[in-house]
Amino acid sequence: MQAAEEKPDPSIRLGARGVTRRFGPVLANDAIDFRARRGTVHAIVGGNGAGKSTLMRILQGVDRPDSGVILLDGAPASFAGPAEAFARGVGMVHQEFMLAPGLTLIENLILASEPADGFGRIDRAAALAKARELEALAGVSLDWDTPVEDAPVHVRQIVEILRLLYRGADVLILDEPTAVLAPAQVRELIALLRKLRDEGRTILFISHKLDEVLAVADEITVIRNGRVVDSLPRSSASREGLAEMMIGEVLARPEPRAATAGTPVLEVAGLSARDLRGHAALSGFDLTVRAGEIVGIAGVAGNGQDEIAASVTGLCRIDAGTIRLAGADIAGQTLAQRRSAGLAYLSPDRAAEGLCLAAPIAENAIAGHHRRPDLCSRGVLRRKAIARHVGDLLDRYSVKRASDRQPAGSLSGGNQQRVVVARELDGDPKLLVACQPTRGVDIRGIDFIHRCLLEYRDKGGAVLLVSEELEELVALSDRIVVVYGGRITGEVMRGSAGLEEIGRLMLGGRQG
Repeated sequence: MQAAEEKPDPSIRLGARGVTRRFGPVLANDAIDFRARRGTVHAIVGGNGAGKSTLMRILQGVDRPDSGVILLDGAPASFAGPAEAFARGVGMVHQEFMLAPGLTLIENLILASEPADGFGRIDRAAALAKARELEALAGVSLDWDTPVEDAPVHVRQIVEILRLLYRGADVLILDEPTAVLAPAQVRELIALLRKLRDEGRTILFISHKLDEVLAVADEITVIRNGRVVDSLPRSSASREGLAEMMIGEVLARPEPRAATAGTPVLEVAGLSARDLRGHAALSGFDLTVRAGEIVGIAGVAGNGQDEIAASVTGLCRIDAGTIRLAGADIAGQTLAQRRSAGLAYLSPDRAAEGLCLAAPIAENAIAGHHRRPDLCSRGVLRRKAIARHVGDLLDRYSVKRASDRQPAGSLSGGNQQRVVVARELDGDPKLLVACQPTRGVDIRGIDFIHRCLLEYRDKGGAVLLVSEELEELVALSDRIVVVYGGRITGEVMRGSAGLEEIGRLMLGGRQG
């Protein structure tokens, strides 16, 4: 009997059989098979370009396979679009939250599915009753009148999940759901997912954080180069084994040596600044970063760490305070002047700020350095010198490309980030402000970037590291400054505190 004629297994709530999808010459999904059983958490892991995103689009009805089928309740199915997928119980919480600003939590919960009274008006009492019912189901308690922009990030994520439940979804696809959460909030989310699982929901957990995958998943599917490497129960999985399957080889974690901190490179004193909405984000903030050290900034999203980086780089105006780079006050200088003074910057958004995706790789690799005497003479770019320099630079940082003239947007996310890191570290700047340096980068790329930062530090460079990845901060930082509500709640030296203590400080606790 052919595989297509096999008897449906109703215990399979969602899955794929032989799903293949090409984009021109690129084979994004190659005969992918997986089965997520009803009432389980099924993790899907893989590096950049592994095919996870394409598979998720197909499962949502955003895209269709060239061959193969989706399995719904064990039987072949197809979705005309996301609305039909949702009508059949499949919903997704995206990494970038989809809540509407300017509305309260309750308004976001019921948006586009508002209960109405006999006069066609929104029945707020019915909406609140349903919200309380969902609260009880999830084991949480929320202030539903809170404007969404004032809600903590973990509360917004809970509302995203409850919104799917409100609309009847019983399959929840979660894309990197712990990316911006403190450890205590991660535990709360995992507890919520387990509760939903135990009540019969099916959860697809998409993540590169293998420790969290191992903590929550019942089954794990590993994808590499568009193919399923293995699907295995949690009991048979290990962090090292999953990492090896994801990249095809064993990676040894870099072991940073103790820092030898030198003279102050960055000195921030009495800094006050506002966020994009004009609200006070920093108040009387002091910070020093010395040559030969990495200082990490830890905090739950929205507590001032973005404004610290923006103030230092000149991307936002400050209300008060001084910012000194190698002894010179740069608070009133432009970004270009700060770069000339020795500042380098890894933007958290490489697509919008770090690169011009439509421009050639070579132009991106020298942007900001193009007036250097060895690359420019009397205002005219020295094309041959640039070609030699860019070729050597990108080879040194192992950027995989067909040509230095191809658009930067044609590179994978990991290779795009290598271009940015190569450019910013070129010329040995005095200070590197690194914001989310491994966002959207797979395990191999993370390892490479970590080694680059440590090598730069060991040569005497100063690094201000802002990251949502607490494990990354702990692995790289010589000191971690923890912020909450725009103020420092504590400072932790390497090896002196664990994730739990740092997480407590991130939620407003004070050092004893």
